[in-house]
Amino acid sequence: MQAALERRRRLSDQAQMLVRKAMAYIHSHYTHPLTRQDIAHCVGMSEDYLTHCFRQELGTTPVEYLNRYRVLQARHLLAESDKSITNIALEVGFSSSSYFSRVFRKEVGQSPEEYRRLKQSSVR
Repeated sequence: MQAALERRRRLSDQAQMLVRKAMAYIHSHYTHPLTRQDIAHCVGMSEDYLTHCFRQELGTTPVEYLNRYRVLQARHLLAESDKSITNIALEVGFSSSSYFSRVFRKEVGQSPEEYRRLKQSSVR
């Protein structure tokens, strides 16, 4: 087991820096429509190499990372505002509320409506 872990190739310092640059780009632009191509172009690497680097460094793809970040932002808005689910979905960069709800349920284990209801009832 240990030998298998040690064989896992680490990214070069430059590739790690590019992953961090891509993460910063995602954090700054998550409210806009973003594709893997957009992120790869921003850091100057191919889409496939970007995905490889993300998997090595973070264990996820750039698009999964983007969606997780968007869901994190949505969780704050659901707990702290009375905005509609659709408005929150659009505000954090999802193109539709149905896609947002699917991704949210996958990440959080409950629908945005259930999450909001539980969060707001625990505050009272």
